[in-house]
Amino acid sequence: MEKETLESFLSIRGVMGVALLSRTGRPFFYRSFQNLDSRQQQALTEGLFQVLQTMPPGLDYFDFQFAEQRVFVYPLGPEWVLLVAVNDEVVMPVYTLAVNRLRAELQQDASKGLATFRLLTNQAEAARNPTQPNATLTGGQPKATQPMATASPRKVEVFVQSLNHICQMASGYLGKAVIVNYWKAARQEVLEQQGSLAEWLNEFEIERSGQIHYKGLLKELDESQQKVLRDWVLAFFHRCEAVIRDFRNLIKSAEWRL
Repeated sequence: MEKETLESFLSIRGVMGVALLSRTGRPFFYRSFQNLDSRQQQALTEGLFQVLQTMPPGLDYFDFQFAEQRVFVYPLGPEWVLLVAVNDEVVMPVYTLAVNRLRAELQQDASKGLATFRLLTNQAEAARNPTQPNATLTGGQPKATQPMATASPRKVEVFVQSLNHICQMASGYLGKAVIVNYWKAARQEVLEQQGSLAEWLNEFEIERSGQIHYKGLLKELDESQQKVLRDWVLAFFHRCEAVIRDFRNLIKSAEWRL
């Protein structure tokens, strides 16, 4: 299973996270499952394998409600179990087709699938615990010593690329419909607070697909315009954090350049 296969699966609307659990080895938790601390992850792993011991042989899957997510449990032979967390936005026919394809690839080449999970989870863990002092995002407010705006003009297209990178990451947790609404609501919040200074934000088109396009005439943004755009992004983050408390840490691996 390639890295792109798993990332494509996680981009499906309503899919929040995946985990690959081992009866004897290291489990791998990704996306929403990373909100659990190590003790919770261990308890979940042990509890599920205990439940599976009571299940009839040949069980295809079962599901349960965990916090605000529905978790599907798919045995992959005697050693491994695949977990998938979804929310209420999941479209079951689309999801079922995709998860069956994912399961087939994992069972076809278990070692490669394991390597993919290891790669992604290691990258995510490194992003959650950055060692570089110039990390852009933090678990709380942006660091005062690392301003996101600079005094020199910067090209609009660079900001648009960064906005869409955030969209891509966020849609894996909240779904495209939710993030589109959040971007629009966050923009309205900034407009109400800053008035005419922020009116040019209306030149950004937010499509239903979650993509953002700039339709205005500006080629570069000065310092004050960069601050307005930064305020829009932060207002978007605040809305996401009302649903997912650790949202900024979860998307820290997105190398946005605001």
